Amino acid sequence: MTENEYLKRCSRCILPETTPNIIFDKDGVCNFCRSHIKVRYEGESKLRELLHSHRKDSNKYDCAIGISGGRDSSYALLKLVKDYNLKVLAVNYENPFTDPQAKTNIENAVEALNVDVVSFKLKNNIHEKTFKHNFTSWLRKPSPAAIPMMCIACKLILPNVIKCAKKYGVKCIVTGGNPYEYTSFKRELLNVSTDETYMKLLKKSFGLKGFGGIASEMLNNPMYCHPMCISTMITGFLYGNPYSFGPKFLSPDIEFIDIFHYIPWQEEEVLSRIKQELKWESPKRFSSSWRFDCTVSHLKDFMYLKTLNMTEKDDFYSKMVREGLMTREEALIRIKNENKLHMDEIRKLLDSTGISDVSHLKMDKEEIIRKEILAEQVG
Repeated sequence: MTENEYLKRCSRCILPETTPNIIFDKDGVCNFCRSHIKVRYEGESKLRELLHSHRKDSNKYDCAIGISGGRDSSYALLKLVKDYNLKVLAVNYENPFTDPQAKTNIENAVEALNVDVVSFKLKNNIHEKTFKHNFTSWLRKPSPAAIPMMCIACKLILPNVIKCAKKYGVKCIVTGGNPYEYTSFKRELLNVSTDETYMKLLKKSFGLKGFGGIASEMLNNPMYCHPMCISTMITGFLYGNPYSFGPKFLSPDIEFIDIFHYIPWQEEEVLSRIKQELKWESPKRFSSSWRFDCTVSHLKDFMYLKTLNMTEKDDFYSKMVREGLMTREEALIRIKNENKLHMDEIRKLLDSTGISDVSHLKMDKEEIIRKEILAEQVG
């Protein structure tokens, strides 16, 4: 048995006892299950109405959507083109940490759906630089609350998608994030309560409370406050999601439509359609198709396992259990198969950014984390 299998877990979902702020009642049910509010969808008819309000013969493009080669953005693109008959501009950020299979998926989708795609990169290798700086800063003082800092450069994607939309006169941007992947425990670590509806949580996560939690982490570890990273962090805060300050107040003429606020996200249908209609695949070396498209996700799994003895999948599948989309037993089987470390992927990621020697760091109680991540021989 692994250490993870010895953990006490909620008797209703699968959240472990190491989840931040978790409390079990006398029946072993966690506070997140007791306070859970089911996702309410606005309906496909409302979605069609909104989308079709942007459809005009004079438009070159009716809407834009960011695509990563992952499953949800691929499915959203498929729905827009095939089911809703829209002229779509696909926008792709050339993430330096993209898995090769994700690139192939984008090529296949663009060809199958006959859509135009615009790609962009971040200047001056800012993504690689901020990742390297934030990761080495994290190693000095590992904290689960600061792990999302590894992805701060990805928060620059949305303003660039908005920029592309404005360039082509597009007034509608569609997003494909599903409501179960907005991780509750990350908000708890930033002291943002999860006892509210999904939409309120989205807005709060990038509100003053969320900012306060991030600021607290930066004060606790001033290494994050590097001039190179400050502007990226500010932009990331402003454009954390379509409901944050930047899109709402700086792009008021653009309507943001999150497709899975209107129709249910159903994993089986998503995977079935994109595989059949777009020749979509996930790498066979991974047991999960979720978030494989960015190799940083493997490192984050390691960081969460070493600091909390859980990953985002524990939270993701717990939500699906609460929503009745899978049984608790199915969820337990999945995390047993999927909460595995891909050290070869982590090693390649760190090598690609020049992170191979941390001898300048003080070897304290976190030595095991550094040694495991940066070991010359990996499993």
